[in-house]
Amino acid sequence: MNSQQRRVFAEAAQLLCAYPALQVAADGSWLLIPEFRLPAGWAPARTTVLIVVPLTYPECGPDGFYLGDRLRRRNGTSLAQPGHYFRDFHNPYADRGYRWYCLEDPERGWRSDVDSMVSLVEAIRTYLGTAD
Repeated sequence: MNSQQRRVFAEAAQLLCAYPALQVAADGSWLLIPEFRLPAGWAPARTTVLIVVPLTYPECGPDGFYLGDRLRRRNGTSLAQPGHYFRDFHNPYADRGYRWYCLEDPERGWRSDVDSMVSLVEAIRTYLGTAD
């Protein structure tokens, strides 16, 4: 096991407390969180989150993640497709029922000495709660 895989597995172990159904690829190349509870404003209230670990991890973090493909955001009393949620862009998993969600955070860059898969999952929850 290389240092990247050790780090991914250690961070996944930390996430297991909050996400007991978490799955990790045998080679550490992805993490899957089934039944991820979404912030208010999303329908349905839960989805699957797929995070693909970059080959350059931990020096570089993921620039997005994948969500189930049937999500909508509340727009007043109606539901609309959210922004940053793409079926065909940057998405080799479209045929498996996922859409790419681009994680734009120009104010804060990834710092490998501070950031991890744990902080990424926290950022996903925060970002989905505040961004469109």
